[in-house]
Amino acid sequence: MRKTKKMMALALAASMVLGSSVVAFAAEGDATPGGSGTVSGTGEVEGHVNKEVLNVILPTVPSDQASAFAYTMDPERLIQGTDAAKYEEGTVFPAADADTGVYFLTDTKTYSNESNTYQVVNKSSCDVDLTVKVKATQNSAKDITLASSNGVSTTAPELYLGLKVGSSEQAVSATEATVNKTLAGNKNNFEITVNTKDDGTKEYAYKEKDSTSGWKAMNISLTGTVSKLDIASDTTAPTVDVTWSWAKAADNATPSTDVVEFVDGPQIVVSTAGLINITGLTADANYKMVKITEENGTVNNITAAPVDYISDNWSEANGGVLGIQLSAKWMDYLKGKTVTFTLTLSDDSEKTTEVTFPAS
Repeated sequence: MRKTKKMMALALAASMVLGSSVVAFAAEGDATPGGSGTVSGTGEVEGHVNKEVLNVILPTVPSDQASAFAYTMDPERLIQGTDAAKYEEGTVFPAADADTGVYFLTDTKTYSNESNTYQVVNKSSCDVDLTVKVKATQNSAKDITLASSNGVSTTAPELYLGLKVGSSEQAVSATEATVNKTLAGNKNNFEITVNTKDDGTKEYAYKEKDSTSGWKAMNISLTGTVSKLDIASDTTAPTVDVTWSWAKAADNATPSTDVVEFVDGPQIVVSTAGLINITGLTADANYKMVKITEENGTVNNITAAPVDYISDNWSEANGGVLGIQLSAKWMDYLKGKTVTFTLTLSDDSEKTTEVTFPAS
């Protein structure tokens, strides 16, 4: 037994010596003091993605309108005095007590004292500068005098034309005037993705997200006022030219605050007062129906229930908005309820919004 234990002890000692020998000789090197070593690694660049996307949507004029800013002035208020008898039956003009005597065709057989509103939309990742220029061109020596402000003369015929760009209004004259605005971009609407090329290799790309919001837009329109006075039979009116252009803004530019949110396509907006506004319609055919879904799953088609219409026809004059006012009976039924409104368009696509009505 003692002999066996002695042999085991010798074996263990030998293994310890061998183990320490592995550690000692694994990193054997130059024994000379001051020796050194070098390890190298090559550097690579993962790539670069250009994050500057410029995409600005400029206004377009409907094909059924000869000019966005064509106008008719009526200093002697002949239209109001004859109840528009010269025009086709059903033609609508502004109410007499608020009429300024200058008319823009805003929809089929509809005239307003202000033109339709046209939008410049910045769908870029960076800010852009918008430049809008306006100038009146004399058609003859008999052109009516242009006023420098909306307070037209009460003693001599004058015409005021004002270009509205956001909250700014510029009087139109024979001298070209410029209005400058800066529209903020929106980096949050873009993302870095990876594309696979035809040869199978992959590359980084910067693209617009499938779902976006918060694009900024600038409204542009023309308004007019003319003195309520008699004019000479050969009086003429000047032509108005409006031009718009844009360029990338400087990095330190300050975005304008008089922008509006751009709504891409029809949207449904419902107030707790029961006003349903369907915005962004391009024609009557876009609208199909609106339904209300309650929390318990009950679905109500409001077009089959008593409703009060604010406007029973879509009109481009008010920006393509169809307004529906829920009746008192509906409002009473919806008190305190949280419901989902669903707008269904002619292509069966849907837009939804959730509204919680007050309990009283």
